[in-house]
Amino acid sequence: MKVALLVLGIVVSAEAAFTWKDCVPSTTAHPYVTFTSMSLTPSPAVLPGDITVGMQGTVHHNFGSDVKMRVTMHKQLLGQWTMVPCANSVGSCNYDNPCEFLSAFETSGTCPTQLEAHGLPCTCPFNPASINLPPSVFHVTHLNTAWSILATGRFRVKAEMIHGKNEIVGCFEAELDIKVPGGSGILG
Repeated sequence: MKVALLVLGIVVSAEAAFTWKDCVPSTTAHPYVTFTSMSLTPSPAVLPGDITVGMQGTVHHNFGSDVKMRVTMHKQLLGQWTMVPCANSVGSCNYDNPCEFLSAFETSGTCPTQLEAHGLPCTCPFNPASINLPPSVFHVTHLNTAWSILATGRFRVKAEMIHGKNEIVGCFEAELDIKVPGGSGILG
């Protein structure tokens, strides 16, 4: 977590590491996806740039367009968590068919090589399988200009997979620091 201390008129800032947790409710009888580990370095993640992502987990159930996605994003502003509204499909958004986003990989005919190298699919439908992505480098080449000004800071993201009438069948929460060269950290 970003901690700012005022010591004799000097502001000291310390960045915390990426944190995460699997948040599938214990009442979910048959989760579709669970995660046992996630990692992201460096902290803060500098975007655009190289980030290293790793994750392990399990896809327990076949799924595709039968799930919806609810993403809630907050940014720490002036010491308070403030919801980031949905704009251009980024922020706190509801996605009726998240498979539509993944169809871009299907159209291009290729998944990121980091996923292909470990036998991980990137398009719907998903079948039961282990998720094992050792720490792998991804190069983020572009950040939407409108978001680059707001992107520097501490973020809290919760992504929930929803089936039927609001049953949460997959969920993870993460907190991370993002730095965009030239981005504004004034309110972060």
